[in-house]
Amino acid sequence: MLPLVAFPELLEHYAPYFADVFSAEALIQFKRYISGLIVSENKTVDGINRLFIHESRHQSSLNRLLTESPFSLTEINQSRLAVLDSVSDTRLKPKGVLSVDDTLLTHYGHHFDQITKLYDHTQDRYVWAHNLVTLHYSDDQTDYPLLFELWRPADLLVLEQGLPAAGVKIKESKLALKDSDPKKWRQYLEPIRITL
Repeated sequence: MLPLVAFPELLEHYAPYFADVFSAEALIQFKRYISGLIVSENKTVDGINRLFIHESRHQSSLNRLLTESPFSLTEINQSRLAVLDSVSDTRLKPKGVLSVDDTLLTHYGHHFDQITKLYDHTQDRYVWAHNLVTLHYSDDQTDYPLLFELWRPADLLVLEQGLPAAGVKIKESKLALKDSDPKKWRQYLEPIRITL
């Protein structure tokens, strides 16, 4: 792997779209990170950091950008969409289509944030997974995701309070499940939400 002596020209061209999202120092780290994703075979923080020989920095700086910086993912996505809109081939067109898709990201452990047991129709069984929901744009020239988010199970407390407020009655006979069998309580409430 050849080291980088400068940021790729393409990255320098589009970096100003992200200048309002990051501080000046964080923008440099962001450019280092994106350069590494484009160029590096080793896409770990340490592997990306080792690519740069024109200015040596400790890998913890890049790690802090990814784990502790107060930037907004929504603002980064808006800037990404502005970049795509600035190029005629990737700009949204009247004949383009939007589609929603979900993708199960199966895991073999249970100790991940927001992981849940979901039905995988390809395996005809329940698996531990994240479910990535994507709003995708496509036309004759291009296709790319517009928005994406991990699906999260319903907050039972919010659901419990929201159903009566929406005029949906909860059966008195099922209320005991809340304390005696929380799993069955969730199984009772969630289909009600779906049918609203």
